[in-house]
Amino acid sequence: MKNSAMQNIGFKALTSVVALSILAGCSTSSKSGDAPGSGLPNTAAARSETKSGYRLPAFEEKRLANGLLVLFVPDQNLPYVSYSLLVRAGSVQDPVEQAGLASMVAELLDKGTKKRSATQIAADIGQMGADFDASAAVEHSMISASALSTQAEPLLKNMIEIVTEPTFSETEIDRVRKQLLAGIERRVDNPDSLAATAFDQYLFGSHPYARPVSGSLSTVKSVKKKHIIQHYLRYYRPNNAILSVVGKFTPELAAKIEKEFGAWQPREVGPAKFGPVPEVKGVQIQIVDKPGLVQTQIRMGHLGIKRQNEDFLALRLANTILGGAFNSRLVNRVRKDLGLTYTINSFFDARQDAGPFEISTFTKNNSVGQLVSETLKVISDFKAKGVTQSEVDAAKGYLKGVFPTAIETPEKLAFNLMLLRFYGIPDSYLTNYLGDIDRLNVGTVNQAIKKYVDDKNIKVVVYSTAAEVQSQLAPLGQVEVKQAADVN
Repeated sequence: MKNSAMQNIGFKALTSVVALSILAGCSTSSKSGDAPGSGLPNTAAARSETKSGYRLPAFEEKRLANGLLVLFVPDQNLPYVSYSLLVRAGSVQDPVEQAGLASMVAELLDKGTKKRSATQIAADIGQMGADFDASAAVEHSMISASALSTQAEPLLKNMIEIVTEPTFSETEIDRVRKQLLAGIERRVDNPDSLAATAFDQYLFGSHPYARPVSGSLSTVKSVKKKHIIQHYLRYYRPNNAILSVVGKFTPELAAKIEKEFGAWQPREVGPAKFGPVPEVKGVQIQIVDKPGLVQTQIRMGHLGIKRQNEDFLALRLANTILGGAFNSRLVNRVRKDLGLTYTINSFFDARQDAGPFEISTFTKNNSVGQLVSETLKVISDFKAKGVTQSEVDAAKGYLKGVFPTAIETPEKLAFNLMLLRFYGIPDSYLTNYLGDIDRLNVGTVNQAIKKYVDDKNIKVVVYSTAAEVQSQLAPLGQVEVKQAADVN
């Protein structure tokens, strides 16, 4: 459910690409002090500036008796308020046979409660000129609502009712199921999406990270109302969630939020369970065949790191040099020198468990073999020779330059504070970020490269017309062919 009334306020910056790419996978704990003039105690206002010259803006953090962690991030500049609830339940919690369950639960939250129908909820939120959105991701679900500050209390009432009193009617379940199935059926016609899904499945095997958030045709069809209710009752609990309140709000509203959300009943919730990942031996290539494609999507990589890895920043800087910025080795060689693609990039997606190290690109069918070969050479050279001082200096400048955009608004700050807490990373990741980047050196970065980048054992997914690319890839490694219809 979306409304344009809030676009000029910029609430949607909460989920901006910058915030996700710069600080995804962060978490925190804070101590309480007093924020002068706000009427609210504050964890950050009284902090002295760090050596890097950065100090967190004022915010308050409270743990309610039921376990709900609440972040109050005031913003007096614009007349708005937003509520965002991060629930520690995503596709990793889905049973194998009901993949897509978390996504269905999130989609159904505002489709009817004990008090109102889906139509009534939509009308009431629309009348307020508010935005509401709920969706699931790999490791968590996010429910967000925003409106002008004059609607703060009615919006809060709606948010609490939707989150704590959904009814999951059979009619709405069937409707949401049809929408998800239609999207899954269209996946084969979206080369970028299908290649990403195929790579996850090829790399992770039976590990939960292999499952598409939206599920597959067979698993979504198998989800019943009882599964939806069980997932909701198990995971949508205050002690399994983080709430952020951002904008122009009063101490009275803050007290009301604590009272209303404080009535939500807790329940013991176990941690996500992760299985083993298949071992990669040599260069393993999977062609996902769809006859008629004239352009090939390519994904390649191997297992990466957990978010709490102590070498996280060193590896982030190393990846910036390899393929995480426009002026990177992969871009310079594969795009600029050889003209084999318009874009190529690499990233380490650090998660609760070890996420993927992945390279993403595309090319014409007749240049697939050359592109894969040249990319492997760049990785091998990167591993063998490491980085130079000039590359490290340039990457430091880039990372320090984009850092402010990740926390430049209260919405972005709140989002990243929630992520920090989700992954168990201290606030010092933010306050010390610039200084920690400065302290990285060539030796530290090269050690991280040698430890975490593997140029010998790597998986490659090629979404293309097999008849046109198989002979190009055969000299590079072990090749298998899979039909596009089997990626689900």
